[in-house]
Amino acid sequence: MATAAKRALKTVEDAGEGMPDALFEQIAALRKEIAAISDAVSDYGGHQLGDMQHNALALAREVQHQGAAVARQVGRQASVAGKAVQGNPVPVIVALGTIALLSALIFARDQR
Repeated sequence: MATAAKRALKTVEDAGEGMPDALFEQIAALRKEIAAISDAVSDYGGHQLGDMQHNALALAREVQHQGAAVARQVGRQASVAGKAVQGNPVPVIVALGTIALLSALIFARDQR
């Protein structure tokens, strides 16, 4: 870009009367350089967007896969817990009663 501008200025200094032509040449050279820079930035941005979309899709698939695995594991644990409660419900009743008693004491204390 600097060399094109220097050439155009030199031409203007040498020509004197050909000033408008030299300015038009300089403007044309600058337009070409700006277009080249714009194309390079556009290509770079397009590649980055494509990479981000690819990474987002891969992440979504991984989350979906992990979510399904977690759901299966939670289902198994719920089944085991349900069987344990059916086999011996007394510890569950005691635990729920303890939680209810503690909650009532905490809420009663906050209302004073």
